[in-house]
Amino acid sequence: MDARPAPDVYDDESWEIVAAYRVTLWEQPASRPDIGEPRIGWSPFPGARMGWEAMTFELVGATDVREVIRWAEAALASGEGSASRRGVPVHDRECVIYAKAESDERWLHIAGWIPVLPAGSPLTLRRLG
Repeated sequence: MDARPAPDVYDDESWEIVAAYRVTLWEQPASRPDIGEPRIGWSPFPGARMGWEAMTFELVGATDVREVIRWAEAALASGEGSASRRGVPVHDRECVIYAKAESDERWLHIAGWIPVLPAGSPLTLRRLG
């Protein structure tokens, strides 16, 4: 990463306040002792590791992304994901955060990594379906 001075965002670029955030909690249930590594199989993302579950929450009224990150970390730690809620032991937990501007219906991926994507995948995803 390279950081360099840039023009002030308020000078001549358009900008907006975030209207809402979404947080996807990903959990990978622990495998049974008699089964090895999570298997590779069919996925909309070729080469992806299987065995992850996702649960998405929409957070409206959050002050800023720091508040959303704190909420996501607390939710992961307290077992708010779908596997944890069922009482299933979990091997790994991740979260991904998205933001939506007031004038747009798209969700922008702003933090975290989608764990079902194969290593080295581009960050941009095509819409499935």
